[in-house]
Formats: sequence, C-alpha cells, structure tokens
Amino acid sequence: MAQHGSHASSPVILLLAAGEGSRYGGIKQLADIEDEPMVRRVARTVLETTVPVIVVTGAHAEEVERVIDDLPLHIARCDDWQLGMGQSLATGVRFLVNRFPDASAVLICLADQPLLSVASLQPLLQRHAQAPKRLLATERNGISGPPALFPRDCFPQLMAQSGPYGARAVLENEAMRVEAFASGETMDIDTLEDLKRVRQWLADAHLRTKMP
Repeated sequence: MAQHGSHASSPVILLLAAGEGSRYGGIKQLADIEDEPMVRRVARTVLETTVPVIVVTGAHAEEVERVIDDLPLHIARCDDWQLGMGQSLATGVRFLVNRFPDASAVLICLADQPLLSVASLQPLLQRHAQAPKRLLATERNGISGPPALFPRDCFPQLMAQSGPYGARAVLENEAMRVEAFASGETMDIDTLEDLKRVRQWLADAHLRTKMP
C-alpha cells in the first residue's frame, strides 16, 4: 500500500501521472498494457530500482490512485494540474523535499512511457553515484527529456516551474552540465494510435523472444 513519510540520502524517483490525456480521449493512465493499467505497469517498473518512488496524480486522481494504492510508494496529489506538467512537477518536488529532505537527486519519469525499463534507468542512477552534480537526461532525436535526473541543487528551479513544459527550462539553464543517455524504448502514449503502436511493439517483442 502507499507509504507515508521516510528519509533518503539516495535519489528519489518522481513519476508524473497527473495529466488529463485530452489528446488520448480518456483516462490515459489507465490504458490497458498487457492486461494492466499503464500507470501501474510503469510504477512497478520504477519500484524495481529500489529507490523511493513518488507518484504525482492530478486529473482522474481517485481512479489513478486506486490502481496503485497497494504498491510501496508515495502519492502526491496536484490539485492545480490544469496549469500543466510544470505545475505537477513542482508539486512533486515540494513533496519530495518535505518527505525526503536528504535526497541527493530526483529522477523524473513519465507514466505514459509504458516501455520504460529498469535497464534504461540504472545507467542514470549509476552515473549519479559517480558524478552527483551532473544533470542526466535521455536523448531522443536530438532532444533531451525524461527520464531525467536532477541533483538536489536544482530543486529550487524545479519547484518554480509551471505551464506545459516540465523540466525543459532547467535542462536549458544548466546545459553545461547535462549528460545525454540513449533512450532505448521509451515511446510516449499521447493518442490511441500511440497505444496501438506500443501494443504492436510488445507483441513483436514477444514473438522475437520465442524465435529459435
């Protein structure tokens, strides 16, 4: 079940799941991925890293929280999620600072990336242990974004965010100390067509594993 209160001197994962899903046309967080709500699938994946996890909810909060409430994570609800991803990010980081005042960094992940794997997160966590002042971002098509890790000296900037753009402004402000990592398979689901592509990718992946 959801945890409440604790301290950590390690990174903390912030899983953003507060969006309305207007382009998707429904409760995107509950999209069925291999017989499991997408937000639960991603939450279970990031929990495998063994670092603390905070899930930020907002739109459809009660429905989203219901499908993850039995998992060992923390829930931060963003009541003004309509202001955009930046607002839910700021809410989550404020929660993090309150519950984990010794956290060394925040690793931001998105609940609409159902192909996210522990293997794609571990390089960021390992590099943070080696270079704790670096910002670490995933790069796709020349653009840096989440999953992305920000050291604790970035927390004030993150808490000041609002609007639709999340942490991109912080990555731009701190560009001199950003390191990019290959994205692996992190397809975002914004529309029903995206969902079809992810389901097809998973079906093809299962076929590949069965081939001699």
